[in-house]
Order: sequence, then C-alpha cells, then structure tokens
Amino acid sequence: MYDQYDVIATEYARAFPDDFASRPFERAVIRAFADLVQQSGGDHVLDVGCGPGQATAQLGAAGHRVDAVDGSPAMVSLARQRHPDAGYRVADMFSLPYPDGTFAGVCSWYSIIHTPADRLAVLFAEFGRVLTEPGWLLLGFQTEAPPLVFDEAFGHKVDMTFLRHDIGAVHEALLATGFTVHVTSKRERLHHLNETAAQAFIIAHRGPIR
Repeated sequence: MYDQYDVIATEYARAFPDDFASRPFERAVIRAFADLVQQSGGDHVLDVGCGPGQATAQLGAAGHRVDAVDGSPAMVSLARQRHPDAGYRVADMFSLPYPDGTFAGVCSWYSIIHTPADRLAVLFAEFGRVLTEPGWLLLGFQTEAPPLVFDEAFGHKVDMTFLRHDIGAVHEALLATGFTVHVTSKRERLHHLNETAAQAFIIAHRGPIR
C-alpha cells in the first residue's frame, strides 16, 4: 500500500494543504489529546502514518515534541519539507523503530484505514509497546459506510481500499490490548466537503491516569 501513496504524494499534499482549516471539530480533538498527554506529565508524541504532516503540525503547535513515521518515503519527504521541526522516519507502523516506552502519546490520524479489523489488535499492541504509562492514544477514522475502492486517483492508476471501521470493533481491539477507552466521538459526514462517511475519534490510555 505504501508504494501507492508514493505515486500520488505530491498531488495529495497539494489537494489537502491543511485539512484542519475547514474542520474545527478535528482541531479540538487533537488539542484535547495534546492536553491529556501534557496533564499526565508527557511532552513527546508520535504521529503514526503522518502523510504530508497535517496532524504532525497540529501536535507541534500544541507544544509537544513530535516524531512522525510513514511507510511512504515520498510522504515523509513532503512532511519534512512542510514541518521541519519534527523528527521523521520511514517505517511500517506494525514495526515501529523505537524502544519500549518512548512516547507519552501516539496519534494515529486516519492511518488505520488500510488495516483489516482482525489486525487492529496486533497494531494497537505495537502502539502500546512504545507508550509510557500512563500513555495516550488518539485514533481518527471513517465509520458507518462500506469500503471505498479506488483504481484511479489524481490521474494515476492505483489499487487502494479505504476501510470504514465499526466503532465497537475498534473498542474491542483496544480493550484486548490493554487500553482503556477514555472518550469516543462521532461526527456526521460533511456534504459540503464531499465526505462519504461519518468520522470517528477515540482517545484511549494505558496505565492509570495521573
């Protein structure tokens, strides 16, 4: 899948220069996550599946030290150019190149959209591995719609399937890997932004909250 993003990276970044500018609710979600990390005594967060760095920039603006990873070298290059204050690596999110307990927070902003439901627990276990205790996890994903399949994007031939996860299934995978769900929110799709699914946001934590 990562190679598909290499093909469309430049056009994707041009088409979505700042998704948060037109989505104030999402800005508030990111800020709430950042505040929870800070209140627990942390200041170092990881943006997993960073793409061109929109969420990376929001986390940095909230006052955190940010590292970011993506499996697409082209996306990482664009994110580094746009938001050079973060640290970047090209990496598979199922095998994060960091020691246990490195981060106080992990942000997975629409990066589980290619992960089948039966693989979510494996992924969340890896997220939990790199978290401190307490450690916070933010998930953003689409929900309540069938998968979206593309064979063309931005004038390029691609093979991409975007999964819309059931919120209950995500909760189950989190609980199975030692997370406690702190808050869940759902926003209906915005027709004026051509959204095709509702949007879900979950903040969870591992370990007791300070």
